Amino acid sequence: MDKRTIEQLEAALSAVSRDLSPRVEELATKSGEGVLTPKEREEYAEIVRLNDTLSLLKLQTEEFWAVRAAS
Repeated sequence: MDKRTIEQLEAALSAVSRDLSPRVEELATKSGEGVLTPKEREEYAEIVRLNDTLSLLKLQTEEFWAVRAAS
């Protein structure tokens, strides 16, 4: 595993946030109002899963390198 992995994951998280932020805000508002269509609900869930997956991978990579640095 290359240390660039953390940088790449951070870039992916930033891209998701930057590129999808307006859509996520729109979907979050509609969700709060209870007016999401089934397709929008699926889209919103998929965006959340993508963000969660990237965040988890980033944390695991950071932990991996922290353990290696301590060895």
